[in-house]
Amino acid sequence: MRGAFARGRRKFLRNKRRKAVRFRLCDHCSIRVYHGATAAVPELVPDAMEEAVFYHARAVCGFCPDGDPGAGFEADPDADTVVARGGRVIAVGSHAQMRREHGASAATHRLPGHVLLPGLVNAHTHLELTAVGPRTYGGDFVGWVDMLREAGPSAAAAADGARAAAAAGVQAVGDIASDPAARAARVDAALGGTTFVELFGLGPPHDAAALARVGESADGFQPHAPYSAGPALFAAAAASGRPVCTHLAETRDEAQFVACGTGPFRALLERLGKWSPRFADGYGAGASPVAWMAPHLRRCPWLVAHGNYLDDADIALLAETGASIAYCPVASDYFGHRGHRYRELLEAGVNVCLGTDSVVCQPPDGDPSQWLSVLPQMRHLYQRDGFDPGQLLSMATARGRRALGLGDAVTRLCAVPVEPDIVDDPLRAVLAGRGPGRAVHLDDPPPRR
Repeated sequence: MRGAFARGRRKFLRNKRRKAVRFRLCDHCSIRVYHGATAAVPELVPDAMEEAVFYHARAVCGFCPDGDPGAGFEADPDADTVVARGGRVIAVGSHAQMRREHGASAATHRLPGHVLLPGLVNAHTHLELTAVGPRTYGGDFVGWVDMLREAGPSAAAAADGARAAAAAGVQAVGDIASDPAARAARVDAALGGTTFVELFGLGPPHDAAALARVGESADGFQPHAPYSAGPALFAAAAASGRPVCTHLAETRDEAQFVACGTGPFRALLERLGKWSPRFADGYGAGASPVAWMAPHLRRCPWLVAHGNYLDDADIALLAETGASIAYCPVASDYFGHRGHRYRELLEAGVNVCLGTDSVVCQPPDGDPSQWLSVLPQMRHLYQRDGFDPGQLLSMATARGRRALGLGDAVTRLCAVPVEPDIVDDPLRAVLAGRGPGRAVHLDDPPPRR
């Protein structure tokens, strides 16, 4: 090791005399490229002397030099190899180029017939509901909520969901949890992300237990929605200094409750004994859910799940306050919501990412191994709307990490099989296909040469 370090230091000092520029992969893996040098040499860090490992596939998509996740990703037709060291991506390019720059004798994982993507991010999910499985929706949202309350979440289901998501090539999730054990289940599955503690209660005494939970240690907090969590919980979550999210502008019934203080959610709260006349002052002023939440949106960046019903003023406020939207397109269609304005949100500068919601909303005839992956969400928008593939990949990766406040490193790849004779852009082939994504772990032992 000492000899290897000395050789690396001599090479570094030789290259230091040449002009250097920083090259950033779009997923923000940073290397330093020396003009006139024959290799892209990583900055000296503790793991810099670890052996590089190659992942050689049909094509690699999702890495570009400008580092801007909002610009979308342009597929490099020559990129077919990812180089990793110390469990992190350090370079992407053609196999021949990577062999020249990082050593022809490097150990190589071969994935013929696959396209490699950065690890995916499911920015909104409910792993505790995994055991419920897909259910049909009959058009009654309150009745559907009653079904979930009866089925109940469980930490064991969260563990199953976390393992399934990780196996499908998901690197991180924004998980909504009622049981603290759900976070441990996520971590045990080597699944990154944020576990948001779910909070309920419109006001005293119904919000007392939830307010106490805000004082506990947690990744983040989620006042459930404006019809189930009151202003005190939203204010406490925003003041916690932790990541925060909520369900917002999800249904027309929610909009009716916030604007008028009436409707199916008011009836549900009364039936459950969770409504009091003194709560009425917080609702019924005609505001939209986003406008109702404005004081809390202005205190810190929020991750907003769904956003199915937004007007122009709502979009402007979300952009102004730096909120992110986790759009769950398969779930939106499942509930009959149409005309999501994700394209206008992106144009307005809102960070839009992708989520699955729970497995309950996923198609029962779909591949169960993919229910908690955002790959089907990307395909849904590409095949339904013809949306830009690069933007979709950005929404499924870098934008999701931004929404969850995560670091920039890519620590897992998603390998997707494609037809062997593809001549189109490989990313379009992924989105037009049906092959399942699977995880490629960058910390796997190198294959034997």
